[in-house]
Amino acid sequence: MRFENKVCLITGGASGIGAKTAEMFVGQGGKVVIVDINDELGTAVSEQIGTDNCLYLHVDVTDPQACQSAVEYSVEQFGGVDCVLNCAVKMAPGLLKDLPLENWNSMLNIGLTGTFLMTQAAGRWMIDNGRKGSIITMSSIGGRQPYGMTGGYSTVKAAVIMLAKHFAIEWAGYGIRVNTICAGHTETPLTAYMKDPEIKKGRDEVTPLQRVGQPEDIGRGILFLFSDEAEYITAAELDVDGGLSMSLMNHMPGRKWS
Repeated sequence: MRFENKVCLITGGASGIGAKTAEMFVGQGGKVVIVDINDELGTAVSEQIGTDNCLYLHVDVTDPQACQSAVEYSVEQFGGVDCVLNCAVKMAPGLLKDLPLENWNSMLNIGLTGTFLMTQAAGRWMIDNGRKGSIITMSSIGGRQPYGMTGGYSTVKAAVIMLAKHFAIEWAGYGIRVNTICAGHTETPLTAYMKDPEIKKGRDEVTPLQRVGQPEDIGRGILFLFSDEAEYITAAELDVDGGLSMSLMNHMPGRKWS
């Protein structure tokens, strides 16, 4: 099995991409600790996966001690930490000129500081115990390209790309790889508005592969970077977006020459 004897810690794992990745990782022989603040959903995901190899733990990723406790829990239950997926995120749409400081701070604290704290806690354990590992930070094509009403979210997603690169270079000598997934339009609870048929149709049409992503599409990219097949890849950004981020010029007037 691809991830036999491997242990993965997934923040924001109670729904969406995190939940699907947990299911896929366990399905390929691994063990998972899902951490989240939504106990109802987190417990439900763990029970749905239906194995002792998937556990749920309530963790506020903005709390350094809670992140440390999550790593310790993973060690106690499964013997260590080999992989980390930073999926925890806060979305508070709005124009920057109107964005309340509370919303700005919440997005930064969960999406950026939470990623820093969990990565730091897990990486320290790996270094102290001579354990090689793979850490992935979830970003978005919105972290490289601004679009309406997402100034706070996009700023966080841009920041975590650089954060991952710094961790990658600092820890390469320990055999710890740190990479980023930049997801495109993906159907998750965070993007429930995409269930509107007209919105979905429009987004399908502007995506070169002619459909928006599903959590399992992103999960396949994540599992690749976690796997030994990616052992020479670190400090990288992997776009899993159906080609969307490269298609801007195709939508410019006058580009379809005869």
